[in-house]
Formats: sequence, structure tokens, C-alpha cells
Amino acid sequence: MRKIFVLIVSGILLSACKQTDNKNISGKQEIKKDSAKVENSSQTVKSDLGLFEQFSKNKNEVILKLKSIPNKEAANALYEKYYEENNILLGQIEEKESGVLDKFYNEEEKAKREVKLLGEKLSRHQLEYFEIGEGYVEIETLPDFYYKIFKDYVTSDYKDYLYLKSEENKTLYSADAGLVISFKDLGERVISWENFMTKYPNSKLIASVKEEYKNYQMDYLVGQNNTPTA
Repeated sequence: MRKIFVLIVSGILLSACKQTDNKNISGKQEIKKDSAKVENSSQTVKSDLGLFEQFSKNKNEVILKLKSIPNKEAANALYEKYYEENNILLGQIEEKESGVLDKFYNEEEKAKREVKLLGEKLSRHQLEYFEIGEGYVEIETLPDFYYKIFKDYVTSDYKDYLYLKSEENKTLYSADAGLVISFKDLGERVISWENFMTKYPNSKLIASVKEEYKNYQMDYLVGQNNTPTA
């Protein structure tokens, strides 16, 4: 209770000094992912393979590289590079499959078949549909995709980070300008990231973690438009 009280007081002081836009956070969306998709949406994969096949090929190559990686810091760097490249590729897949994604909620039989067939294809490549609200659907990796690949090779801070993200990614965080998870679960996320920052103050991940922590904290204090705290 003392920790939550400190969080609330610090959050109120922060909001009183500076107004901050209350951005929705999708459980599977990160700032660098969105920017990577926007900046690279016009790029194409330089390969004769299809986009899905390229995705799986890249994954298998990364797994092979990890088996001979010289140290954990190199594995950290490989994760960062692979994550960024995957976001570009996922953006290209979404663009190519946008016609089917737009039919996700269509009740016509033909549309349902197309959505089902694409869903089966996604599953074969460890991908899935992810509903983000307001009628929009994205294509994402499975929640524990990166954790399973890198957990035995990266440093402890990266391993803990990937585990926390894999757990959070199992549930949609917010949609339609409102929280989907409970305030109790949101409070637990705040505490989890606070513990991470205390345990790994010098982690290379600390800047992005602080940003996410701040967003969670503000949502815990004031809520979102359709799920205010008061």
C-alpha cells in the first residue's frame, strides 16, 4: 500500500506540473514498433521468398546464430536487430493482407473463409490475429515468441524484460479509448516494471521501460477516456 501511495502522489505531482496526453497502450504495441512500421512501410523484402516464408526463414537463421553466439551481450544485440527487422516485415505482411484484415468482422461466408484461411497460415508461422478495437485487426507474433527464442541466450535483464512482455502480450491492454484490463492488473504491471527498474538500473532497456512505466502509471492514476478513475 505504501508503494502504491508513493506512486499516486508522484503521479499527481507530475500531472500537475506538466499535462501529458494519455495514450492508449496496446498489450502488444510498442512505440518503436509503430515507428518502424510507418518509416519502412514502403520497403520490400529483398528475396524471392514470400513474406511468410521469409519470416520463418529469418527466425530459423536467428536460432542458428544463437547457438554459436559468443556472449550474452551479442545475443542482446541480435534480439534488438531481429525485433526491428521483424516489425518491418510484419508491416509488409499486414499491407499485403489488408484486404482480408478489413473483412475480419464481415459476416459473409466468403469473407469468413478468407479470414479462416489466413488465420491458419498465420498459425503455421507463429503469428496470429490481434484485435485492437474500433474494428481494427493487426497481425502479431505469438505472445511468447521472442521469449522462447532468446531466453537462454540473453542477459538476465533482457530475459526478465522478455518474460514480462510475453505475459502482458497475452491480453489486450486497451481499446476504444478505454482500459480492457482491470485496475488491479494495471497496478500489478506498474509494480512489475518498478521492480525491474530497481533491479536493473543500468540496463540498456531502462529508457523504454521508464516510458512504458510512466504511461501505465498515468493510466492507473487518471484512467482513459472511457474508463476514468473517477
